Amino acid sequence: MHQFHDLTITAIQQEPNAVVWTLEIPEKLFDQFEYLPGQHLTFKYMHEGEELRRSYSICSSSLNPAEMKVLIKGVDGGRFSQAAQSVFNVGDTVSVMPPSGHFAISPEEEKTYVAFAAGSGITPVMGMVHAVLEQTESSQFVLFYGNSTSGDILLQQEISHLKDHYQERFSVHYFLSRQKVDVPFNHGRLDQGKVAYIKDHFLNQLTVDGYYVCGPGEMIDSVCRSLELLGVPQEQIHNERFLSDGQEISASEKIIKEDAGITVTVDGANHQFDIKAGESATLLESAEQAGVDLPYSCKAGVCATCRCKLIEGEVEMINNYSLEEWETKDGYILSCQSVARSSKIHISFDE
Repeated sequence: MHQFHDLTITAIQQEPNAVVWTLEIPEKLFDQFEYLPGQHLTFKYMHEGEELRRSYSICSSSLNPAEMKVLIKGVDGGRFSQAAQSVFNVGDTVSVMPPSGHFAISPEEEKTYVAFAAGSGITPVMGMVHAVLEQTESSQFVLFYGNSTSGDILLQQEISHLKDHYQERFSVHYFLSRQKVDVPFNHGRLDQGKVAYIKDHFLNQLTVDGYYVCGPGEMIDSVCRSLELLGVPQEQIHNERFLSDGQEISASEKIIKEDAGITVTVDGANHQFDIKAGESATLLESAEQAGVDLPYSCKAGVCATCRCKLIEGEVEMINNYSLEEWETKDGYILSCQSVARSSKIHISFDE
């Protein structure tokens, strides 16, 4: 389940400061690479002797299990993203973990779904748009999409194609923050004022079944807070960040206060190791030091690739940018952000 597989890049599509990779999924891996719209893939790449792991959301239709698309936006100083732009070519293979993540949707008939996206936050949302339009006959999707300029809009041609094909069930509203537009409402960022206006003028006649928000942390906080203030139930609001502030954990926050015996269940097998008081490590780092290979990607509490369930013991989760309230109440934690706080810890990646 958490193993990496070598997949072939069969096509590379250029987008503004980004590329879209089409990956070939062999028939023998169809079951392992089955996914929910909105989930992501984790890539492994050796760069100058260092192993890098990065997660990118699936943005393609799920109707064809033989291929999968991800969008990789270039980031200044980003070692993987820059390699994706200039090093990889059609025909190359990449090491990929099967889909994971819980910012996802299971489309149902006669539902209305609304998404707020900014920049590359459109990527997981596009997977959701495809699913709602292609897997149902009566549900609709409303998208509010913000960018700096019209030249920054990602996947615009694909969005237009879907809009033309599903005119009655898919509507799109663009917002530009650094370019003049004809309609004042469409100028600026997706902030509290915009969300209030949208809720009152665009969504007032709709019964919305789920709101999905993806973009920079500040945008997510603003949109989600606005929706809550407007009376939207918290369980209807879902979000995923692609960038957060304060992601680094200081060494002092990771100090183990007492000796602990750790049990990790992954892919049906139990692994046991000990950590000593005074050491400075998260559960993920402790497992790595003990030679136990666990799933992870960002190590920043954002992607939820390292999500697991706390079966026994106590931990302190320093940051959490991805788990929802119901998950933490049910005992789920992020191993990359969790520090042992009891003498016995048992976590499972199989729950």
